[in-house]
Amino acid sequence: MAADGAHLLLIHTAGDPRPYLERLRRRGFRFSLIKKRPTEADRTCCYQVVDWDYQEDLSRTLGLAEGLHREHPLDGVLSFSESGVIAASLVAQHLGLPGNPPRAALRARNKYLMRQALQGAGLPTPAFHLVQDAAQIRTLLRAAGQPMVLKPISGSSSYGVTRLTPEHSEAQIAARLEDVRAYIRDYRQHNPQYPFEFWLPPEGLGIPATEVLSPEEDFLLEGFIPGQQFSVDGLACGDQVTCLGVIEIERIKDASYFLEYEEWMPTRLGPERERQIEAVVAQAVRALGLERSCFHCEVKLNPAGVFVLEIAARRGADNIADFLQQVMDIDIYEEGLLLASGQERHYRNLRPRCYMKMRYFLPPVSGTLEAIEGVEAVSADPRVSELELLVAPGDPVLTPPEGYEFLGYLSVRGSTPQEAEATLEELYTRIQFHLAPAPALP
Repeated sequence: MAADGAHLLLIHTAGDPRPYLERLRRRGFRFSLIKKRPTEADRTCCYQVVDWDYQEDLSRTLGLAEGLHREHPLDGVLSFSESGVIAASLVAQHLGLPGNPPRAALRARNKYLMRQALQGAGLPTPAFHLVQDAAQIRTLLRAAGQPMVLKPISGSSSYGVTRLTPEHSEAQIAARLEDVRAYIRDYRQHNPQYPFEFWLPPEGLGIPATEVLSPEEDFLLEGFIPGQQFSVDGLACGDQVTCLGVIEIERIKDASYFLEYEEWMPTRLGPERERQIEAVVAQAVRALGLERSCFHCEVKLNPAGVFVLEIAARRGADNIADFLQQVMDIDIYEEGLLLASGQERHYRNLRPRCYMKMRYFLPPVSGTLEAIEGVEAVSADPRVSELELLVAPGDPVLTPPEGYEFLGYLSVRGSTPQEAEATLEELYTRIQFHLAPAPALP
């Protein structure tokens, strides 16, 4: 399906890219890469690799991409990772290649600008405010008279997202705010890829400096939306929006934080309700101005309608690529490459082929991971689609508000929803994580 020898520039890769990049290379794609601290696996998959932090100096990033394009002409630019979305759009614009408009990519990363765009398109939107300090937040909470959600303006995976109520004191709010700021600072210091923007765009690239806000200073405070949560992945191709399926999400039963726990595909809603969700998602994608990329959208459904929580201009993370492959026979990685290289991509009348269920492994306490048991036996079970471990013995493990990461996840398939659920219940408990709890503070 790839254009003969199509050459794509990737802005960052997450984890080990070999499982998908080697598959795509066999289909005729070629890859170059700009990434901070590339791995040996990256160098195995890409014949041109530039070790560079593309977020720190965008002018230099554009110059490096221009040099790669001159030496071996590129057909497209994209990022499968949240942190590379804006840089990929700016590079594509600079080189005259297909891509999302940079301001649209920014709207998909900046939650405040996203809310403004959705409201402007007439979509249901909770009350929302750009906030910087605890006194301002407390005043808004008291005026609202009901719980609200505080979010970093950029980010992913619910990192730093917390629920506040009018009963919280200014001191309590200030402590929560400082917890999130400390988490963002620490994440940036210790991770080569960080899901928060720390850059300012050079002049002349199509993004006004007034639209670039600080992830450590500026936060979004918005009304809490009750209801069941779902996600939708799809393709933006010009004016055409294709939704590839709806996934049902369960979050932990915690009053303050919003970590995910389980996902289902197909949902238990039925086709008619899923089409209702997809129609709203298509409106939201157009409202942001996305023109050429995969997207991942999260929504809530309640008796008042479908409310868009946020949209990312990239494929869904973790288990979602596998869900789409198993259930809908869609390779979302390949779809992203085809869109980036200028091909038209549309699907109609998709039908599910099986049922999938996934559950995250969440740390019960903060501490140090000592050992993991059961991995080989569970991995060998033919009903398992993915067993992904995100930590290794010796790694520190933190629970909110100090950390928001997962230990990993398990995805299984079944011919019915009941079969998938029973399989997950059976196999999930066979994976055992042994933690040495962190010492209590004096």
